Amino acid sequence: MFARMARKTGTPAYNDYYSTHPHLQKKDDQLRSLTPLLKNGSKYYDAIITGEARRLFDEIDKIRVDDGLVEKYANYLKAKKSISNAIKELIIELGGVAAGFTELDQEFVYSHKGRFDSDYGTRIQLQHHYVIVFLVEMDYRNMQAAPKARTIFESARQYYNAALISKIMEKIMRRLGFDAKAHYDAHYDLILPPLAIKAGLGELGRNNILIADKYGSRVRIGAISTDMPLECDKPISLGADKFCVVCKKCSDNCPSRALTSNGKSVVNGVQKWPTNVEKCYAIWRKYGTDCGICMATCPFSHKNNLLHNTIRFIVKHFPLFNRLMVYLDDLIYGRKWTINDQ
Repeated sequence: MFARMARKTGTPAYNDYYSTHPHLQKKDDQLRSLTPLLKNGSKYYDAIITGEARRLFDEIDKIRVDDGLVEKYANYLKAKKSISNAIKELIIELGGVAAGFTELDQEFVYSHKGRFDSDYGTRIQLQHHYVIVFLVEMDYRNMQAAPKARTIFESARQYYNAALISKIMEKIMRRLGFDAKAHYDAHYDLILPPLAIKAGLGELGRNNILIADKYGSRVRIGAISTDMPLECDKPISLGADKFCVVCKKCSDNCPSRALTSNGKSVVNGVQKWPTNVEKCYAIWRKYGTDCGICMATCPFSHKNNLLHNTIRFIVKHFPLFNRLMVYLDDLIYGRKWTINDQ
């Protein structure tokens, strides 16, 4: 959607894209006519909070990594017996909450550049064999404000943090003699959620967002592709797939009705719960934020503490109790999402 919204009427990129996707042109032009994200005129625009979010997004492309820091961490990795474990430890030290490794499946590499007119249509050639995938946590309290301005501020904050970690790790890999490429906001050559699943970081939820252990949907994903040999992780089960079948809390509370309450269907050859991306994006434009209600309502997204981790354990190992867990979640947190002004 972001690549589609980046097209400007009358430009070569616009004409090229809609010559091959004419069925999307009218719909996309209507979406482009709405108030842009982070601009005054949307329902939850806040000059201070939204302005800070815009600043963070703008700063991502200005990140410069200190060479001294890179040298320090490269030496740290060289001194470790297991470089794979050391990389995970380093990512946690840099601010991540989880990391995993997987082989790079070319199915999850985008075919062409599309976000910017400057390199629109350029074929993506990514021959790395491995991907380091990591997660950063989105603050629980900020996400409880969904869909108000604090949610897009939190998104901006974590997209920035993920970009910083990605760029640091890219330079470290190169300092160690391996080719590497950071993948971060607006500069993804990879489709990150399926790679995160392959790397053992979670499952795909009904909301088509990664559900991670201990943090649920409250995560952003970063990645570094590389030719450094790594000890790959395996996919895990959190019980989320079976739980999402009976929960439906995200779809029931989706203000745009973009999420289905029905079963899975085949989307681009993959069996999953579909999302109407146009409806989803339209509500973002209306609110002026990235909404976040589906992330905030997800029972897996509750605080990382003993109580909720015990419930996560039950969901993972005893799916027979899923309906009871949904009932208790509704009883404690409510079934219907209400906007929190705290």
